[in-house]
Amino acid sequence: MNLSGKRKKLSEIVAALGMSPEECRAFRDVEITGVECRPAMVRPGDLFCCIDEFLEYNQWRQGRAHVDLALERGAVAVLAAQPLENRERPHVVVSDAREALGLAARVFHEAPDRDIGIVGVTGTNGKTTTTRLIAHVLRTALGRCASMGTLGMEVGGETIDPGEYTTPLAHVNYQRLARLREEGVKFAAMEVSSHALELNRVAGIRFAGAVLTNFSRDHLDFHGNIEAYAAAKKRLFARLDQDGFAVINSDTDRFDYFRDGLNAAVITCGVDGEADWTAGDIETGASGARFVAGWRGRKYRVESRLVGRFQVYNILGALAAATALGVSPEAAAAAVADFPPAPGRMEAYPLPNGATAIIDFAHNPDGLNHVLQNCRALRPRRLLIVFGCGGDRDLGKRPMMGRIASEHADECWLTSDNPRTEDPDAIIADIRKGCSNPERLHVQPDRAVAIREAYAITRAGDVLVIAGKGHETCQLVGTTKVPYSDRGEVLRLKRPAPQVGA
Repeated sequence: MNLSGKRKKLSEIVAALGMSPEECRAFRDVEITGVECRPAMVRPGDLFCCIDEFLEYNQWRQGRAHVDLALERGAVAVLAAQPLENRERPHVVVSDAREALGLAARVFHEAPDRDIGIVGVTGTNGKTTTTRLIAHVLRTALGRCASMGTLGMEVGGETIDPGEYTTPLAHVNYQRLARLREEGVKFAAMEVSSHALELNRVAGIRFAGAVLTNFSRDHLDFHGNIEAYAAAKKRLFARLDQDGFAVINSDTDRFDYFRDGLNAAVITCGVDGEADWTAGDIETGASGARFVAGWRGRKYRVESRLVGRFQVYNILGALAAATALGVSPEAAAAAVADFPPAPGRMEAYPLPNGATAIIDFAHNPDGLNHVLQNCRALRPRRLLIVFGCGGDRDLGKRPMMGRIASEHADECWLTSDNPRTEDPDAIIADIRKGCSNPERLHVQPDRAVAIREAYAITRAGDVLVIAGKGHETCQLVGTTKVPYSDRGEVLRLKRPAPQVGA
């Protein structure tokens, strides 16, 4: 879709793909006014890139099936991984259509990544907080900076483009980067998911550096096994050149795997062992985390509003990335103090009866374990949890999450969390296989009701964790988005909890 009046000749795009016009079919040097892969979004003058992708949320689409629609809507040329028979319009045949989509969008938008210092952030948990924190520190110290990720694209704390995926389709990334360049943004922090790396959604983007927040089991429904999942994550670091930097959590699983064999300078962050950036004298509480950061023999006091010991790693990663881009350690550490928690990430809400609700996006075993351990460290009178597991996703993590919840929480409510096309009761049954202490287990598929039931037995000093959806504003039931918000449900808890048995 042409958003800015840009125009390129097809020959320019073909050259960027390392090809010559003679290698194309029915070649004519037509004028390209946009690059698109979603047939319904094609505009006259577009190059239609024929890829198999999640072109709509959770809906895998076969690109070849939509060529006719794209041509009807005015596409002047087609890019595909296989020849298209009986087509009069030019089409470019490539070995990897997803990569070619990114490279075509890059040349169309005149390589905006060359003008912006981009930090890619990946990891099983903590991507959103770390990305936004990097942007916050850079903005505080160096001026205009953007963050891009699950919560959309933000500049100066203002959302200018809502999010749909953690990492958008390749051509959307370049549209966003081109917009940032036009607005004078010099730095951007971008969440880079394992899906995006596997599906080449960041093809061609030059990253100044990358951060690994942590690594543990997730998304095995997509990657198949943990080795493939790790390999997808490492692609972000393997593509860095020797002028770049790789910030890696030295305390996380498979640290050696991610560190070894990189061209970029490696900067390690750790709490439990030796690292370049370290944290000591850690204090955590309901108001945030405080610690002393160490870097090159010097100490820097860090005050943060982020709740939980695990946030120390996110902060260290942000400090390391910001200083690698030229921010002084003193300025970086000072900037952390006024950074607000990301929506749905360890968000604390005082309840009318003196209890506290914690809303968190934790939706995998490691994330749930961290949230519950950190909430237990707050020394609540009792720790309660409401959570579920997503439908049409990794079945193996369900009993694991049930076990973790049973071990750490005093009372557990099993409920729905984006059941998609699965039966919520069947998902809950899978979770229950890992649960112990059945006398402290409650089943309520209706998530809003589960929250109210859990709140009804809380008392002053209790902590109620509501995990899995975080910032999300809908439940995915079947293929329908049903409006729903954990935050909205918590804010409805206006009256003191009723007395049990009253």
